[in-house]
Amino acid sequence: MQLLSLPKRLFYEQGSRLAIFLVKRRIKKRPKDPGLWLVLARLYEVRSELPTAVQTLERALTLCPHNPALKLHLDRLRAGHVTTFQ
Repeated sequence: MQLLSLPKRLFYEQGSRLAIFLVKRRIKKRPKDPGLWLVLARLYEVRSELPTAVQTLERALTLCPHNPALKLHLDRLRAGHVTTFQ
């Protein structure tokens, strides 16, 4: 890791933690909003927390079982097509 990339990585990690906290708080108010669940899963995905991302999407599909975006993203993760922070 380059020295100059360290502040960027620290900023990213702290920012993503805050984003996860805020999205979870919003989900408590609107648990059937599939967009919020998808954002939360993507945050976990880019943090390389793939099992948590999959669990998030599975939980979302119990609340929104016919949402094609959630199903598509879950299938993509299970197939190993992931996005990570570089």
